[in-house]
Amino acid sequence: MIRRPVLRAFSALAAALLAVPATAQQNAFVAAAGPARTEVLERGAMDPAVSPDGTQVAVSILGTIWLVPVAGGDAVQLTTGGAWDEHPAWSPDGQFLAYARNTRNGSVLMEHNLATGASRSVLEVEGGLGQIAYHPRGGELFYVLMRGQYDAHLWRAPRGGGEPRQITHAENWHEWSFALSPAADTVFMESGRYGGADLYLMALDSMRPTRLTETPARGEFSVAWSRDGRTRMWVAGQNGTDTVMAQTDGGAPRAVYASPYGQKQLSIDPAGRFAVVADGRRLHRIDLGAGTSAPIPFRAALRLPARTEGDLAIVHARVWTGVDDRVMEDATVEVRGGRIVRVHRGAPEAGLPVLDAAGKTLMPGLVDNHAHYWFPFQGERLLERGIINVRDPGAAISSSMSFKDANRLGVVLGPTIYTAGPLIDASGGYHPMVDVAIDDPAAAPALVQALKEQGVDLLKLYFLLDPDVARAVLAEAERQGLPVTGHIGVRTSLREAVEAGIEGFSHVRVWRDVLPLHMQPQGENETLDRERAPLARMQADWSAIDPEGPELGGLLRLMAARGVALDPTLVVHRLGERDRSRFSLEDFATATEGYRRMARFVRRAHESGVMLLAGTDGASLNEEMEAYVEAGVPVVDVLRAATVNGARWLGREDEFGTIQPGRRADLLLVDGDPLKNIRDARNVSAVIKEGRVVIRK
Repeated sequence: MIRRPVLRAFSALAAALLAVPATAQQNAFVAAAGPARTEVLERGAMDPAVSPDGTQVAVSILGTIWLVPVAGGDAVQLTTGGAWDEHPAWSPDGQFLAYARNTRNGSVLMEHNLATGASRSVLEVEGGLGQIAYHPRGGELFYVLMRGQYDAHLWRAPRGGGEPRQITHAENWHEWSFALSPAADTVFMESGRYGGADLYLMALDSMRPTRLTETPARGEFSVAWSRDGRTRMWVAGQNGTDTVMAQTDGGAPRAVYASPYGQKQLSIDPAGRFAVVADGRRLHRIDLGAGTSAPIPFRAALRLPARTEGDLAIVHARVWTGVDDRVMEDATVEVRGGRIVRVHRGAPEAGLPVLDAAGKTLMPGLVDNHAHYWFPFQGERLLERGIINVRDPGAAISSSMSFKDANRLGVVLGPTIYTAGPLIDASGGYHPMVDVAIDDPAAAPALVQALKEQGVDLLKLYFLLDPDVARAVLAEAERQGLPVTGHIGVRTSLREAVEAGIEGFSHVRVWRDVLPLHMQPQGENETLDRERAPLARMQADWSAIDPEGPELGGLLRLMAARGVALDPTLVVHRLGERDRSRFSLEDFATATEGYRRMARFVRRAHESGVMLLAGTDGASLNEEMEAYVEAGVPVVDVLRAATVNGARWLGREDEFGTIQPGRRADLLLVDGDPLKNIRDARNVSAVIKEGRVVIRK
């Protein structure tokens, strides 16, 4: 099944996590005066909304709202930076656009007056805003409020202010997309539980739903309804392909457009003549009468803030280059144009801005090799911790590529993102916002090629994939030059994946390789078989696994011989004192012992020659690094796991990960010496991204 967009707005918890502490600040090197920049974009459109007169399409592009002529051409920017704007919706008279504004502190339902150019706040929400629609008479706004992957529901609120009302409520269900009937007495929507979604009609007075589809092997999403009520449309996803379906006057649904997965989003001309689909962040017009489609080319001239050239000299530093174990004392690193040009002892070249690093350690910037980048502003907190590059092993692809572009261009402050796009899973997966389902090996080549065309840097296999499908994906990934990691171990064993050519594993899921079948989680429901163990996803199964045993020894030797890396995410499996109230005495002891065994496995993996990749899956990278040291991995190798190893795994070691001439100047300056005490990596003094000081404490 192919899912709706990732949750891109903030819950209250996310906002708290992403707020940048007052001790961090952008340095003058970033804010210095310079020429304004303009980037012309011909890709990046999301959230299409066709105007009432059918002549324009409102879209979001890198967190701003634009108008694009339906015939194609130059786009007009309506909102500016400082927030992340998305999900535009037209008022019935075409005079206003509502949209979702996401900030560091939450989400706001906004309304833009097209005549005056002014925007106003309609409603602040606790959670994230999804799709928005006006009541046909214009007096109310309907919207999706998202509080998590499995909690997205339909609400309505008076346009002029007043108490909002919730329409759908079911716990662990999601209604990400909806459309109103011409009288707004019925809602056409997708609704589903943790796996896929089906189509429903629901009368708003009685709240009685009518199921329209029941398709366990696929999902329906991104619905639309023409204003005359005659035509309903949706996207059906199956085996890595999205098919746009149309149904007119209650007749048989017909396919009007199909292509490989591209996080598609639909909008229909109010008169029902055509539809616009955003497919892989490009726009296409579908003629519903002729059944043909054509691209809508556009040019969006995005105005960007000025930034410096990335020239800098760091002097008097204790430098660990990451090339070997040695440290250079009282060293100078010179940077020009964002690239390291010289590492030496002595005075820097005249004319370079100077950063005095006396008494501090300069090292390569950190890499979080397991960072799901689902929010536009989470990059500030990552940079504040010294994380300058991230490997995102699972996100809705259009959202992920937009965040990647926004960070690269300086639209928002954040690390360089290397993304896998969606999790590649079988039908019935566990992450409905960020996965694409494939059950047929023959469908693998087209899916992998489509993901590469949209710009992914790697792929990630997920645990419900059958071995034959995994092998087909891996074979095509090799042909396309894409490295592949996997969170597997339920239907496909790690050994099977290694022999098929996988390059890495996320987490330490070795169930299928060492446990008898009756003890293995089968992925039968959203609890991941919690009835078998209190933490079936995590460490409980390790209570029956010997990390020093011959089975795992053979697996680790095979991984080392094939160059397969391990991203253990140890810390997310570790329980603390606050967890005692969640478990029985026996379960807590079992889970704690399981973690100890996992840590021993990580140490053994390192000793066997398996390359470690430090990743967090949302936890703390510093804690992850410290957990490796506690497990017995030498400090210098832990630092490699959080710097150069990530670059090597991606095949980007000539770009970043070490302090050498020619590499990007992605650098971390800390108080103390992390090579002697790994906790000193927490003492961030300055963060330098591409030669620009972006965080200074």
